[in-house]
Amino acid sequence: MILHTVKTSPFQTFVLADCITLMAEEDALLLMEDAVIATQAQHPCYAQLELLSQQGRLMVLEADLQARGIKNNIGKRCSYLDFVNLVIKHQSQLAW
Repeated sequence: MILHTVKTSPFQTFVLADCITLMAEEDALLLMEDAVIATQAQHPCYAQLELLSQQGRLMVLEADLQARGIKNNIGKRCSYLDFVNLVIKHQSQLAW
């Protein structure tokens, strides 16, 4: 069970698409920094993120949403404390 953390915008790199492709069914995804832009429905990965959100496996760092003035359309907003708990809950973390 891996916690994948992505920090780059889906408009800058293919990291988010690669991450989603390699995720196992028990893995979770946390969007942070510029990756929070991915919660908007204007890029190719949105449908896959929406599915992860429905499964409860997509989290978005709340501080980064606020810093960019974005209201997330999908995913569970999480605080830094929630982030720490996610790291503790998962066996390992993979930063993209």
